[in-house]
Amino acid sequence: MWGLKRYRYATWALIAIWFLFNGLTLGYNGPFFDEGIYLTAGQRVWERHGYSDGYLRWFAGSLLWPTLVGGEVRAGGLEGARAIALSLSAVTLLALCGITRNLFGDRAALWATLAFALSGPFMALARMAVYDALALAGIATSLWAITRLAKRGNRAWLVVAAAAYTMGMFAKYPAALMLFPLMGVLVVLRRGQAITDVALFGFLSLALALAFYLPVRDDLAYFIRYRLTHSPSSRASMGMIAVELSRLSALPLLLAISGWLVARRARAVATVLLLSLLLWPAYHLVLKDSVSSTKHLAYGFLFAYPLAGLAIGTVLEANRPWALTRRAAVAGLMIVVAVAGIVQRDRLGHAWPDARPAAAYLVDRVHPGEKLLINESWPYTMYLYRAGRIESPWDVFDVYRITHGESEITLCQYDWFVDSQWAYAWPDAIANAVHRCGTFEQVYVASSAVVNMGTDLNYIRYPVSVQVWHNVAGR
Repeated sequence: MWGLKRYRYATWALIAIWFLFNGLTLGYNGPFFDEGIYLTAGQRVWERHGYSDGYLRWFAGSLLWPTLVGGEVRAGGLEGARAIALSLSAVTLLALCGITRNLFGDRAALWATLAFALSGPFMALARMAVYDALALAGIATSLWAITRLAKRGNRAWLVVAAAAYTMGMFAKYPAALMLFPLMGVLVVLRRGQAITDVALFGFLSLALALAFYLPVRDDLAYFIRYRLTHSPSSRASMGMIAVELSRLSALPLLLAISGWLVARRARAVATVLLLSLLLWPAYHLVLKDSVSSTKHLAYGFLFAYPLAGLAIGTVLEANRPWALTRRAAVAGLMIVVAVAGIVQRDRLGHAWPDARPAAAYLVDRVHPGEKLLINESWPYTMYLYRAGRIESPWDVFDVYRITHGESEITLCQYDWFVDSQWAYAWPDAIANAVHRCGTFEQVYVASSAVVNMGTDLNYIRYPVSVQVWHNVAGR
């Protein structure tokens, strides 16, 4: 039987290998739409335009994440920002290891860390420069501090838990939903002391939240009113949402149920951890919305995978009959987990077109002061603004800005028209009006393959075209 230190050394080595494995593939695709937004906003924040640009009025999170990656944008670009996200995801893995160790011991911690590290949604999220990386690290740290409190009995850990949760919530507002499983774990672990603990946690997190909220309350009030009347939408049907969430959650659910079955002495906390898997699928199915659904699964997995570690560790417990058979079964299971996770990671990492070739073409030819029409605007805006080819991100006009009357010139007066035939397509009326100008000449066409679920509920790979048109008449 391994000593406790060997389990810990193995876990740390595992996290280091995982970091290198994913770090070598940070250029797997061009920027996701949200990455383009946050990296551009980050650069603007560092240039002291963060509040004047009005991001707080439509971001589902504060400027914490843009500020964190903004300084990296010019130095390391997209891959540098993704490296920051990957580092925060390693923090999440370390916290998961500590959570499992506090609840179920070192053996379970090793296997929980391995299984979670190979989770497709988590690996896909770890390689994306989006604010979920910071939010998930905050929630993970908060849960670790709660389990540490339960183990040590020192309420100083409540300060850590409340601060980490508040940071995660303001990194991404929907992460606030994780308060329910967090408080569930706190209540079942602390029992008679739980009322005082919950009250202290609430007081601390509320005080921190108010300290952030009050200086920007007007912008946040506007955001809340806007979201109540303009909820995010997606093109996916209820069936597509349910099938994708089910496919990604099936293996974690099976592992978590197995852990719940063997957690006889910790059945109450195991029940809370297991139920966390239902939170985000229910959220997306009730709202009939698939936006960020695959990223949100990682929040529930964070709570459930300690049960997976418990299940695997129990199977491998020494001095039991059929030890060799059990080890072979676990080895086979981990191969399945690894293959499924890597396939899911790569599939989720190619769910959008690669904007880099067309963006490079524009960066070489666009001049400051020119105006651009780009429907999938932010991935292109990120590169153009970083290279100094546009004076402001607002020199680029997308579908929303055109259809909401923000343009002060006619369509025929724009210098460039980019038609990315993807999610935010140009309305026919706008595209036809541009072509009727008679002055736009097609100068570049690029294509990249994406992988998504089709209407038959099977994943398909298909090409997405990007067309670049230049106004030869000028403005």
